[in-house]
Amino acid sequence: EAKSYLRNLSKQATQEVCFSDMNESDFNKLCTEDTYDFEYYIYHVSGFDITVKDMLLAEALEYLSEQKRDIILLSYYLDMSDAEIGELLNVVRSTVFRNRKAALDKIKEYMEGKAFEKIY
Repeated sequence: EAKSYLRNLSKQATQEVCFSDMNESDFNKLCTEDTYDFEYYIYHVSGFDITVKDMLLAEALEYLSEQKRDIILLSYYLDMSDAEIGELLNVVRSTVFRNRKAALDKIKEYMEGKAFEKIY
């Protein structure tokens, strides 16, 4: 009986891993998260589908013009450079830079206004 118990413990030790010993990618394979279409916004930009899950950010993006919104989405969600965005949208790089900076300022202004509304 004791030999059988020790054999089973040894077998178990080779097949099982503690959660704390797992790396993050293996641990993430053990769980799933339900997502629903109404929980996020999907933007279609120059053939790309970009999903924004933060509702406040999506509201702020709606506050922008289409060109500025596209520049922000391509820059931050697809990691495109100003030159790549300019080529895609047929504008010069400096225009992309100015529009991105202006869009970020408007997003900041919008989000700070919403935060101020929540406080008061």
